[in-house]
Amino acid sequence: MNRLLRIGLLIVILILAVLFFILDPSKHPIFPRCIFYSLTGLYCPGCGSQRAIHSLLHLNFAGVVQNNLLFLPALVAIIYHYLCPILNRMFKLHLPDIFYMKNTPIIIFAVIIIFWIVRNMSFYPAPL
Repeated sequence: MNRLLRIGLLIVILILAVLFFILDPSKHPIFPRCIFYSLTGLYCPGCGSQRAIHSLLHLNFAGVVQNNLLFLPALVAIIYHYLCPILNRMFKLHLPDIFYMKNTPIIIFAVIIIFWIVRNMSFYPAPL
């Protein structure tokens, strides 16, 4: 059952990747809009992530950063999390998995809150 679930999840991710590659989320109404932005007019930490995925699939890294500055660091951290055990096993390394460190949740939460506040400021260096 676990293997079937993983295969199904992989298929869903591939279908979504094709959909995000073909359709631009800023131009097609099938993509959901941010409820927080719709209600308040303020950006949430995830605003722009759909457009960032579209830009990333087109290898437009400037577009990724322009749409959501936290998207690339988050993606790098997630990739590292999944590669860490593989690299440790293959090359007999002892790389730490940052997601299992004691202060990681607090640091991630603080970065997200600070990003949320700064991206809604109306002066330089915002909006991010």
